[in-house]
Amino acid sequence: MLESITYAISNFTHDITKFMIYIMEIIGLFIILYSSVLTLTRFAKLKYNQTSTDIRIRLGRGISFALMFYLAAEILRLILIREYKDLFIVGAIIVLHVIVTILIAWEVSHSLHVMKEERELDHDCVD
Repeated sequence: MLESITYAISNFTHDITKFMIYIMEIIGLFIILYSSVLTLTRFAKLKYNQTSTDIRIRLGRGISFALMFYLAAEILRLILIREYKDLFIVGAIIVLHVIVTILIAWEVSHSLHVMKEERELDHDCVD
């Protein structure tokens, strides 16, 4: 009796975890799609004559936000691990997600700095 209850709870947890992983990945996908389409439309409005640092920053923030959902899905995937080999694979994926997130955050920060310098130069030219 106790074994069957434990087995049922285990299966339920396994199924809910898989469902939540799919939900997190789909949310991340939609965020990337939305950010990409928004960025592309803003870029098209510039008529390809100039590039905008603001557009790159918005796309970087969107991708970074989406990566948080993918990272949450990978953390949930830890619940489903049955072997050490799977643990190493998920661990490597998490490390790669963290590295990409840090690089995107650095790029956004650098772009904000460049944008601030451009505004200061534009302001100095007007005076």
